[in-house]
Amino acid sequence: MSKSTPQVQDNQLYLAEAATPFCLVNSPTWFTWLETAATFRYFSQQRLPVTRNYARPIRPISIRKEKRRQGYLWYAYLRTNGRLHKRYLGKSTALTMTRLDEIALVLNQIWE
Repeated sequence: MSKSTPQVQDNQLYLAEAATPFCLVNSPTWFTWLETAATFRYFSQQRLPVTRNYARPIRPISIRKEKRRQGYLWYAYLRTNGRLHKRYLGKSTALTMTRLDEIALVLNQIWE
């Protein structure tokens, strides 16, 4: 991903290397922005338990919008051990913080 890709960190959207956040996730501005956006990176605050005393941070996932018969749909991607894994997220209205965290956790649990 290039550095000009928008990023979601700490429940806030940052556009193209901007120092200040553009909007909060789940706000009306967020859903309006999703209609025009094509891709962004999502950095989750969750941690994945590895051992009893250690949990590693979850790796960031790439989110892309793709044109399908039903319209534009969002998909999440993460490369693990040289393989690209893809998961369906839904339409723009379904892209909430809860859904993004859920898919980030699923993709980070793949150990193939």
